[in-house]
Amino acid sequence: MAEKKVMEQNTVNFVAEISADGNFIITREPIKGANGKQLKTQDGRLYYAYFINGKLRGRAVKVDFSPKDKGGYTPLDLVFDVSPKAELFITEVTQEINGKKQKRTVYTVNTVDENGVIWKAEVKPTRTSDRDTLAMLITLIGAQIKTETVDEAETA
Repeated sequence: MAEKKVMEQNTVNFVAEISADGNFIITREPIKGANGKQLKTQDGRLYYAYFINGKLRGRAVKVDFSPKDKGGYTPLDLVFDVSPKAELFITEVTQEINGKKQKRTVYTVNTVDENGVIWKAEVKPTRTSDRDTLAMLITLIGAQIKTETVDEAETA
């Protein structure tokens, strides 16, 4: 993963951790119960929270992320087993399905292990408010969102 830095723009009172490439950094932290111990699932897996911490207009903000689907915690945990922090890549994908063009935003977290292998998993902002806060952060840093066109045959 590229060297991390913290970017601060005083004109808009914005602070968030980003990579040298301008991608947001998502952090994984354990979810703890009232007793201070990390919570576990019924099958013994540990619970984690995945988020971007930042500050907008003097207020602390947090954008929570979750896996794209129910089975997504396994690949997400594999990504974060490499490091407790990962880069967030945002891609706007256009694909044609049954003659209609459809756009969707794809959020992917990536880490690179000691052998140079890229580990990645798709995530999504957990709630609508998380998506809205992320949109404000993107606007403030002027992030360039990559765009792709995908053939229907590629997604099948």
